[in-house]
Amino acid sequence: MNFDPVFIIGDHRSGTTVLYQALARTRAFNVVTAYHVIRDRDIVPNYIAGREEEARRELADELARRGLTDRVIDGMMVTPDLPEEYGFVIDSAPRPRLRSSTLPALIDLCRRLRLTGGDRPVLLKNPWDVLGFAFVKQSLPRAKLIFVHRHPLAVMSSQLAASRSLFAARNEYVALLSPWYRNLFDQPVRLRLARAASGRPGPRIVSRHVKKVTRYYLEHIDAVPSGDYVELRYEDLCAAPAAMIAKVLKFLALPTDAAACAADVVRPRRAAVLPEVLERYRQVRQAMAAYCTRHGYEMEGVS
Repeated sequence: MNFDPVFIIGDHRSGTTVLYQALARTRAFNVVTAYHVIRDRDIVPNYIAGREEEARRELADELARRGLTDRVIDGMMVTPDLPEEYGFVIDSAPRPRLRSSTLPALIDLCRRLRLTGGDRPVLLKNPWDVLGFAFVKQSLPRAKLIFVHRHPLAVMSSQLAASRSLFAARNEYVALLSPWYRNLFDQPVRLRLARAASGRPGPRIVSRHVKKVTRYYLEHIDAVPSGDYVELRYEDLCAAPAAMIAKVLKFLALPTDAAACAADVVRPRRAAVLPEVLERYRQVRQAMAAYCTRHGYEMEGVS
């Protein structure tokens, strides 16, 4: 099964999930869903046996029995068809990234998506690959990239809040997706360390990560041919969702008719910036000045 993948590239909490959901709503793509992650080994057998819909209903019943209605960290409703990250399929490590060792698993996943989903582009997202998009493009030269940007301060604050939520109590939905996360709650020492890291050191840890992401972007974006990527800001996606979705579809030479009906997926959530993150951001923001200037962000912060 041949495929030319399309990758959504953006950091955690930058808007990749809402864009992935909106583009999935257009039905123009094969996407990775919760069903594909949780029932990974059964994708092809269920397809061959003609029981895909039955298997999805069974998974929906299981999610309901477990009382899983949303992802907690962002309020996204949990269903078997919820678009999810391919990293959960290709690697069980805490930071699943596309690398030489995991590339065969991604190729296998994409072929299975094409086999079971028909002749549509394969749309993929995995925020960890924001620090490896040059490798993505090098490994899959025909791939197209969709970059999602968000103000670094908002990303830092949202990342820390999500981290604290995930480690404070076991998130049963994430536990279904990630063996690493599921096993963490059976290892008290590692769990205490994870919780401690999201405490007082948290602002420093997220600022170091976001600085690394902005630096990597600036150092590698010029190596990607200009005709092979498109960029948008999360803030613009929230302000004009139909226009931004149409922009992406046009870039991919796909019909833009479905952009308007997919726009209702975009429901921006306003969350106050954590004060400790704001304090840290003011100390390190100069290191992200070039990135902010390039994408039209005010250095002072977010409104």
